[in-house]
Amino acid sequence: MTVAVSTDANVRPMRATLTMIGFVALYLALMVPYHLAVPLGEGPDEAGHARYVFFLAREGRLPALCVAPCDAEVPGEGHQPPLAYLAMVPAVIWLPVDRRVVDWPGNPRFIWAGGAQVNAVAHGSRDLWPWRGQTLAWHLARMVSTAWGIATVIFTFLAARRINPAIAAPATALVALNPQVLFMSALVTNDTAVMALAAMLTWLMCGAATPRAAIGAGAIIGCALITKQSAAMLIPPALLWALWRVPRLPQAWLQQGARLAAPMIVIAGWWYLRNLLSVGDVFGLAAFKAEFTTQGFDMRSLTAWRGGLWQLFASFWGRFGWMNVAPPWQFSAAYAVGSVVALIGLPLAAARGIAPARALPIAVLMVMSLVWIVAFASTAGLVAWQGRLLFPALAAIAIVLGIGLTYVLPEPRAVRFGLLGLLVAGAAWMPGQVIAPAYPRLAVSEATALARPHLATFARFARYTELGVQLVGWSIRGTPRPGGTVTVELIWQSRSFQNRDWQIFVQLHADERVLVEQMHEPGAGAFPMSQWVAGDWVVTEHLLTIPDAAEPGPYTLTIGLADPAERIRAAFFNDDDVHDPEDDSFDLAVITLIR
Repeated sequence: MTVAVSTDANVRPMRATLTMIGFVALYLALMVPYHLAVPLGEGPDEAGHARYVFFLAREGRLPALCVAPCDAEVPGEGHQPPLAYLAMVPAVIWLPVDRRVVDWPGNPRFIWAGGAQVNAVAHGSRDLWPWRGQTLAWHLARMVSTAWGIATVIFTFLAARRINPAIAAPATALVALNPQVLFMSALVTNDTAVMALAAMLTWLMCGAATPRAAIGAGAIIGCALITKQSAAMLIPPALLWALWRVPRLPQAWLQQGARLAAPMIVIAGWWYLRNLLSVGDVFGLAAFKAEFTTQGFDMRSLTAWRGGLWQLFASFWGRFGWMNVAPPWQFSAAYAVGSVVALIGLPLAAARGIAPARALPIAVLMVMSLVWIVAFASTAGLVAWQGRLLFPALAAIAIVLGIGLTYVLPEPRAVRFGLLGLLVAGAAWMPGQVIAPAYPRLAVSEATALARPHLATFARFARYTELGVQLVGWSIRGTPRPGGTVTVELIWQSRSFQNRDWQIFVQLHADERVLVEQMHEPGAGAFPMSQWVAGDWVVTEHLLTIPDAAEPGPYTLTIGLADPAERIRAAFFNDDDVHDPEDDSFDLAVITLIR
């Protein structure tokens, strides 16, 4: 006897699983260029977040909470809850204890908004491949953020399927292919952990509020609250979802509310009690205000609101670095058009049967994310208008936009695959064409430096008792003749941290008469010496234009370091004796001018 078995019920879940796996694979493939393009420390507060991770690995305890004038143990981020950082400790713990530190110099010329230099952190030779030591540990910690991103993609897909399988693909694409999500997932940050936990909660809220689901939601919110204070925005939509279909009886509401609240209190209550006892407020806002001072936000100005909301929208999709590396305006404009199209589709979706009760908690979560940002703007000013601060509602926003797109786009698959291709192309274009060019690599590896044609030499410049920087090689290109030009290339190795931004001077002179001189900072000021650390290798070029009236004959090529503002020079040493300077300049060679 033959029994016919329908495979349709099995094919659909399998197809859905393959679609979800495809989006995860696409997300991971796009993550690689973002991870490589974004230098360490070049994301919102990333250096501070990394210091927190390294502190936990080094000290084995939480940083003490304090309010200025005390010195914070983790400047900038020590007031943050610890869960995201604890998850990254395994990436750092393998280092020797004395290497579990973030000692990358900051860039004193960096300005968060409007500065000429976009890099907040110095990027020397140790940032280059192959990564070792602290650099490798920092990159491994970044991969934990990538794992949180994978969880966000998966739970966005699962949540969207609970509402309507047709919206799962577009909703997930708006997460996995969002350049800002990819950028943040390549950083050491706590934003991605909250983003993933909120996506898990969104998935729960798209289903029935059973007692077990309510307990699970409370546990997720508890974990989010121990990750970032902004997770408080998750409580109102979760409470609405948990109580929506519970019988309108006080006892039933209390039981369901207790299921939601108890895990939150057990998991996160101790942290907020600690804040209250340590600095007098549960959120530690005093510690935050002591660390951050930003431009104010005028709540009464329509211009300020328009600028803030546009910045919020644009940076939700793509504003990199410390909000100071922006793609072309057409990119944000395209996402604005797509968002308007999706909003037009929402009434059509509602008319075709999307249950309001199932979508209501998601809508409330979106509203709460905006309320939180407005409240944050009233406290912190313009810094609050950052799209990443909407990421606790990322899955919800993607689902709502996915609903609209599903019901407004034409049915042919070619159209939808075409839009998917545009999203992939836009996300793939950003690392190589927008992010990487903003951070030119001015330091080189030792192998690259020494592979350049050069004459070996030894000249060390420093203040007394320090190793300073050492000139290890040089070369000259061009014919030295009156009216001609020559290029002097110098190969430097940093032996220790530099105490000031020295300028390099190169001059040709005979007796006391200087024929030609050039003096400038390394990289034309893009990589000043105060950002060099021990082990950095830097190649500098110096163009000397010889006057037409110069007399042929021998001239001495002299180099040194100077600070024109203070009219001083670094001492020159011909060996490693830090107490025995020779002079304040070094005669490198004798150059003969010919006709």
